[in-house]
Amino acid sequence: MEGSSLRAPVDDGLILKTSKGAGIGLAAGSVWGLLVSMLHNGPKVGSNVKYPELVRTGKVCRSYAGTLAILGATYVGVEQSLERVRGKKDIINGAVAGFAAGATMGFRAGRLRTLLVSGSALALTSVLLDVTGMRTTEEEEKAENH
Repeated sequence: MEGSSLRAPVDDGLILKTSKGAGIGLAAGSVWGLLVSMLHNGPKVGSNVKYPELVRTGKVCRSYAGTLAILGATYVGVEQSLERVRGKKDIINGAVAGFAAGATMGFRAGRLRTLLVSGSALALTSVLLDVTGMRTTEEEEKAENH
């Protein structure tokens, strides 16, 4: 059944870019969690735990890393999916992806108002970055080579 078309083909580029967004979010969240843990007391740890400060730091890092990994994967996944479906790369893709990522973070808070505000804030941020022409280094290199 090697040539079977039982399942739709998966776009490897979409999976790769979404994984890359999640990985960058994971790394950035780990570093941010480490900084926050150093500056503030983290969650309480049981008294019979060996190295409680290290366990506390790990919990904070895990929380921030997970949050930013979800944020990055959602944004990149939605943006790349819209680009593939719509067939063009424009400001709408970024705005919808920003809203989806922000809404995901708002959903974790458990309130509809927070969902709408955080989704709108990230959508606005994405639109502003697209309108002002801010690009990543990779995008700049591609533009120079063409």
